[in-house]
Amino acid sequence: MMRKMMLGMLFVTWILSSCSSYNFYSVGSNKLDLNKYSTYAWVRGNESKLEDYYNNDIAEENIIESANAALNSKGLKLNNKQPDLLIRYTAVVDNKSRVISEPVYYQRPSGFVPVRGYYRGVPVYYYQYVRSFPVYVGSEQRKVEFEEGNIVIDLIDRRTSKVVWRGVAKGEVSNLSKAVNDLPKVISKIIGKMPS
Repeated sequence: MMRKMMLGMLFVTWILSSCSSYNFYSVGSNKLDLNKYSTYAWVRGNESKLEDYYNNDIAEENIIESANAALNSKGLKLNNKQPDLLIRYTAVVDNKSRVISEPVYYQRPSGFVPVRGYYRGVPVYYYQYVRSFPVYVGSEQRKVEFEEGNIVIDLIDRRTSKVVWRGVAKGEVSNLSKAVNDLPKVISKIIGKMPS
């Protein structure tokens, strides 16, 4: 029983730890040279789809403030009058599903069993309590529904109106407050993918 509980706890911990992480991606032109850009401004029309998570003032403030701090650390300064770059973000939550495989165990009932022993050469019969151990018999697959958050940050060259760099974070979201509170870390890691 204890071993079964331990295996169950390890499985739940593995699922929770795999769900809480984000994957980060970035794409940009091979010719992108950020040294030619020194200023930026935010573009109107930043999008948040699915109102429960990112479509609120707190989420927007977390995204913009953490992006400003990360961009400043890259040497870019906010300038709404004559920016070199325009920054746009999109935050979307999609419904997804995945198939997970769970181990299946069989455990015989524990109880008293007759045992034959010897005492001074004479057979003696008595009962002994035997606790059985779970035996792995296979796995069972099931479909799990979840919500995946996608946060995209685009850097747009103001003169050409072309996206010169895009950073993306994807991760499972299951809790509104955690999704919003994680935004500064997520945005910082997205901006960290920018070429130096």
